[in-house]
This record gives sequence, C-alpha cells and structure tokens, in this order.
Amino acid sequence: MKKCQVCFLLIFFWWNAFGQATNEDVSIKYQKEITEKDLLQHLGILASDEFEGRETGEKGQKKAAEYISNHFKAIGLKGITKNQENPYYQTFQLQKSYYSAYSLVNKKDTALLFRDFVPFGSFESAKKELDVVFAGYGIDTKTYSDYNGLEVKDKAVVIFSGEPVDKEGTFLLSGTDEPSTYSSTGEKLKVAAENGASFVIIVYESKSEFDKKIALYANYLKKPKYEFETGNQSGGFGLIYTYPEVAAKLLGTKKKKLQKAIAKINVGKTSSSFGSKVELNAEFKKEKINTENVMGLLEGVSSDETLVVTSHYDHVGIIDGKIHNGADDDGSGTTGLLEIAESFALAAKDGYKPKRNILFMTFTGEEKGLLGSKYYTDNPIIPLQNTIADLNIDMIGRVDDEHKEDQNYVYLIGSDKLSSELHEMSEKTSKEYFPEIKLDYKYNDENDPNRFYYRSDHYNFAKNNIPVIFYFNGTHKDYHQPTDTVEKINFEMLKKRSQLIFLTAWELANRKEKPLVDKSVD
Repeated sequence: MKKCQVCFLLIFFWWNAFGQATNEDVSIKYQKEITEKDLLQHLGILASDEFEGRETGEKGQKKAAEYISNHFKAIGLKGITKNQENPYYQTFQLQKSYYSAYSLVNKKDTALLFRDFVPFGSFESAKKELDVVFAGYGIDTKTYSDYNGLEVKDKAVVIFSGEPVDKEGTFLLSGTDEPSTYSSTGEKLKVAAENGASFVIIVYESKSEFDKKIALYANYLKKPKYEFETGNQSGGFGLIYTYPEVAAKLLGTKKKKLQKAIAKINVGKTSSSFGSKVELNAEFKKEKINTENVMGLLEGVSSDETLVVTSHYDHVGIIDGKIHNGADDDGSGTTGLLEIAESFALAAKDGYKPKRNILFMTFTGEEKGLLGSKYYTDNPIIPLQNTIADLNIDMIGRVDDEHKEDQNYVYLIGSDKLSSELHEMSEKTSKEYFPEIKLDYKYNDENDPNRFYYRSDHYNFAKNNIPVIFYFNGTHKDYHQPTDTVEKINFEMLKKRSQLIFLTAWELANRKEKPLVDKSVD
C-alpha cells in the first residue's frame, strides 16, 4: 500500500512538473507558427495591384476588408459588431471632399491648380472677382509695416514668404542672422486677418523652391480630404501658395518689377504698389462614403479585460495613375497582425486560451488623419475602461539606413509614456526571447521632430489613458511612393518582429495584473 502511495506521488509530481514546463514553453511553440512563407502569402495579396493601394472607401480597401474578415472568421475569431451583414465590420461614414476645378484668371493669364498654385485654406466652391494687392512680406509691427497706407479689406493680398533680409544676410527685424517670429505663415495670416484681408497668396522665392516645398506634400495635396461630417466647413481664409512668375501675373505686372519691389523692402525702402482684379473659379465637391474597421475577438478564459492589437490596412491608393501598394505601410503591420492572431487562435484550439480577451483590429482611414481609430475610441465595441493596452503595428517590414549593418532592431514608441510596468515588461520579454533584437527608442524622444508618437493609431488609445506600444521600422525613401512594394520587404525581420509582438501580447494577455497606469496622459 505504501509503495503504491509513493508511486502515485512520484507520478503526480512528475506530471505536475511536466505540465508546468509545457505551459512555460507553449508560447515559444505558437510563436514559431509565424513563418516567412505565411507572411509572404498574406502580404503578396494585400499589397498586390488587385487591391489598388487600399484607398479609404474605394474598391481596393473593400477587398482588403473582406480578405481580413474572412481570415478572422476562418481561424475562429468572433465577430462582435452590430453589423448584420458582417459582424467583423465596424462601418462608419466619412465626408470626402475635393476640388474638381480651381483657377485664377487675370485678363489672358490663367493660373491652374497644382501646376501654378496649391490651396491650403478654407475649402469651398466660389465664382467671384477678387481685388489683388501686393503686401510685401505681410508683416505689421510698431517699427515696420507692409500695410502702411494699404487698403486690403475684403481683398486678396500677395505676400512673400520669409521676411526682409539685406545683402549681408542680416534680417531687418531682428538685426541678426536669425529671422524673427514674424516670418511664420501663422503670423502672416493673423496680420492679414487683422487688416481685413479675405484671401492670402503666399509666394515662395522661386519656382524651384515652390516645387521643392510642395513636393513634400504633393500626395496629400492632390488627394481628396476625408473627415467626419461636422456641418459646413467653408468660410474663413482662402490661402494658396505660388511662385513669383504666377504672382506677378495675378498682380498684373512683370516678375522683374515684383522682384525689384522686394529688393527695395530688403534695404528698408518703401516698395511699389501693385494691384489687379482676378476671377476666382473654384468647384469643391463633397461626397459621403462608407468605410470599415475590421476586428475579430479571441475570448479569454476568465476576465472582462481586453488587450487590443492593432494595425491600419488602408493606404493612399492610386496617384497620377500609379498604384501605391503600401507593402510596408501598413501591409507589413497588417500581415503581422493576421499571423499573430492565427497563432493565438491555434493555441486556443489546443486548449491554451489566454486569460484575457484579445481584440485584433485593423483600421481604415489612418492615412486620412487616424480616422478609423478615432471612430473606434469614440464608439468602442469593448468599453475603454476594460482595455488594458494597445500594441500597434505600423511598418515593420523594412530596414532603415541606420541599421544596414545590424538589421536586428525595431523602434518602440510610447511604451513608457503612461505605464512603467508596460515598458519594463516589454523590455523583459525582448531580452528573454529575442536578445539579439535591439529595442531602439530614438523616436520615443519627446524632442524628436518627427513626432511619430502622435502619428499612428495607438495615439487615440493613449489619449484615453490606455498604455500603448507602437512598433515601427523607421522611414525609407519608398514611404508613400509607388515603389513601396513586396519585393523590398525583409521577411526575416518581419517574422522576428511579429514573433516578438506575439510574445509580448502573450505576456500581457496572461499576466496576473494589467499594466499599472502611473503617468499622466500627454
């Protein structure tokens, strides 16, 4: 009898120890289900020409939404929205608006949208005559004014960018080689409004400077504007940017005369006064579109708390006839999310359900101003107070120039902004499972000029006091270009980063307590 008891106890302790070891190793087992082959298969579809760049509200985005929801359904995630046609869709409406025509005509000279100028001001349809006057640099102070003796009420003012500077490079207002605060566009617009102007034409110093500046924003400027409908968006300033040749035509003068006027101002003299009449013809169209966030829930064992894992699946569509496939932005993040979700689903089917729920969510409208994630956090399917953290994946398939020698890295942004525990847990997980991967916090710096912390979907969760980690591979020359294609993806690093995020999510979904929020929201 005693021998049987001893045998039973030995078997019990052996089985218990074996079970514990298995539980400790289980995350490694399912992490390995994320493979380069499967990542290539998903991304090869999502970033193909068939999906036409996944523009918000367009056919390609709809195809991508269907692909993602079918995947969620196939792996056993639960659809939890109230959409009767597809419970994986959170559908919402946006207003799409764009100029179908925009010209400024002075006698025989016509200035055309994007060729001769770009609009930045209020958006409205208009057909009216504008009185156009020259207002130097558009500055008005107690000691210096471009508005002295100039009547600009309800008129369009032509203003050069920058501020007066002499041949030696000394700025007249500051008396140094540094410009004053009066050179900013915001200050110029404020002064123009105070003097009664209704339209501002800001002139870059040359066409090459105009082309250089505008090239940075060309894709954004040429695409429609998307926003939540908030009523009438018209009114306020009309604002356009142009270059000297066009400005001179609008003023009814020659480029040389305009440049001579600026040269006089730069040596402290009063400039010549120019004026003309211009016909403004602008057609601004508004359309209502429906678009979809796509989400699937993996139910946990014993908790009302939920971890969210997010990416955005939209991109910028077709520009100038060229498909922008968005393989890295954010096909890579969405592909990683699909594989992470499948690994968790496989574990759950094998009896390893997470303690907490995990909501896998792909957003639309990120490229339009984080609109999909804003809609979700304003209209959450799962209460935000029950959401413990957001792991956001946006561009994890490339290697930037700073890491050509050692490609084992990922940029982390936001992990320490709200929760010290989240940051420490993230660091511990990485060191334990992927010690070769450097967690680079370059873009997490408060003084980083890129401000990436505010530029992806995690920020809408952070604004609601939910701890976040943003995973990112950094910038590259193919960002928002038709050259962001699948063959440039580093699938080894896409796999490793996805596996790291999987293991981090595993820890968050199963740890005893949720990450403590011990810092204030920014």
